[in-house]
Amino acid sequence: MMNKYLTWVEVNLAAIRHNFRVLRRLAGKWKILTVIKADAYGHGMLPVAKVLVKEKVDFIGLSNLTEGIALRKAGIKTPVLLFETTLAEQAKDIVDYCLTPTVCTYELASELNRYAQKRKRAVPAGRQVVDIHVKVDTGMRRLGVWHEEALGFIRKLSRLRNLRIQGICTHFPSADTDRGFTQKQIQQISTLVGQLKRSGLNIPYVHAANSMGLAALAGYKARVLNLARPGLMLYGLYPHRQLKRKITLRPAMSVHSKIIFLKRIEKGRSISYGRTFIAPRPMTVATLPIGYGDGYLRGLSGKADVLVGGQRCPVLGRVTMDQIVVDVSKVRNPRLGMLVVILGRQGKEEVCAYELAQLAHTINYEIVCSLGGRLPRVYKKS
Repeated sequence: MMNKYLTWVEVNLAAIRHNFRVLRRLAGKWKILTVIKADAYGHGMLPVAKVLVKEKVDFIGLSNLTEGIALRKAGIKTPVLLFETTLAEQAKDIVDYCLTPTVCTYELASELNRYAQKRKRAVPAGRQVVDIHVKVDTGMRRLGVWHEEALGFIRKLSRLRNLRIQGICTHFPSADTDRGFTQKQIQQISTLVGQLKRSGLNIPYVHAANSMGLAALAGYKARVLNLARPGLMLYGLYPHRQLKRKITLRPAMSVHSKIIFLKRIEKGRSISYGRTFIAPRPMTVATLPIGYGDGYLRGLSGKADVLVGGQRCPVLGRVTMDQIVVDVSKVRNPRLGMLVVILGRQGKEEVCAYELAQLAHTINYEIVCSLGGRLPRVYKKS
């Protein structure tokens, strides 16, 4: 199977299952909504969804309508929350595909209500009520109704008879760095929930905690929350390095390639665009069929290592669209077709997403999302 490709992503579904069970224990009595948007962070939305369905996940979180329709057409029936709010013109598809939208405009809510009523009249067995979650802005400043205005907004939505407000949510922009700000956000949501209850509105789910929020909430007074929505940790990646001390996750993604060309170069020879690397000594170099077109970021030029024969081998010069050149001078008997690890472990050495993210001045989210794009994926079940 491996010989079919020159460069590929390997996804270990057993690691996904292990990580989900860790998250279940971490969430305790809370329901859990696993985030598989952006093609499951590059790991493959449908294979990951199938693992989660077998694990009886409560909800699945996606970004938008396109992802939601794809999952429904693949036969996944688990409740799906769309994080990204949308325009009223997409109300029909949201209802028809039994998706749960995030709402923060009355225009969308009104159209959902209108179409649900129309569908109910046209199809006696049609969907009776559309579940929605209302986004409340307590500090992210991206989507959502201002928390000061949320009470009136939710009361107004509650009068739309074909909608059910299943949840309210907010987002923590700095759960790992600003304890005071996060606690203030929790207090604002708690106040809102109390006001709603006194108005006779009991919302089943209140959620705010992504991976970092879930891991950090032990130190917060967050009794109002009852639904966790982890994403990054499902894939075995840590939103903060210190979490490795208390949570054991297994990285699900590794990236592999093969040497397609070898040559000896003399001292003083340059490599790749811009001649940014000049050989300081005679070297043996290998060309690998992966580049920024495959998601191997150009920011890794001259900084990252790959693993060949259990040895760290530096990337030389600039990353090009389809290839990189690496120094294999220390590798014993390098040869064409030799296996290379771009991301993952080989022998005693490991190149992890966090390392690549640090080198490229980005985050581990971007590393796996990028590498999981164009490259073919191979799935392991154990």
